[in-house]
Amino acid sequence: MYQWSVFFHILIAMFWVGGMLFTAAILVPATRRQLAEQRGRLFTILGTRFSRLTWLLFPLLILTGITALLGKGFELSHLFTSGFWSTAYGSTLMHKLLLFALVLIISGLHDFWLGPKASQLMEDEPDQPHTQKIRKASSWLGRVNLVLGLIIVFFAVSLVR
Repeated sequence: MYQWSVFFHILIAMFWVGGMLFTAAILVPATRRQLAEQRGRLFTILGTRFSRLTWLLFPLLILTGITALLGKGFELSHLFTSGFWSTAYGSTLMHKLLLFALVLIISGLHDFWLGPKASQLMEDEPDQPHTQKIRKASSWLGRVNLVLGLIIVFFAVSLVR
């Protein structure tokens, strides 16, 4: 159970963080010049698809994380004791979970409000100053989420090493 939980947990995290890395390193720069006029539509289509998949996968991350903890020998009752959270393992896990909670909040803002608004404005009013503000804000939320995702991966590695 432990190995399968960890396998799927890592696989899902790879998809999520890898998708954000691909977007930041490949997709965004490639669309600045070559696909500038279709950028809004492209980000709407790809962003919506990626968002839907990640929101389906987030609960699986939680489930596989819990089953990995159980497979490692912890019990759910441990999570309700202050002694667990004061250990090095518990403290690292707490940091990882708090960052993940922050990622969920930022993802919600980005995926359900700012991102769609930016995509729509890029299609309808691409040269307006308001569009550029919203687009930049959406872009910054994506960047912050990427950095938080990478820090979460660091904490995940710290849990096993």
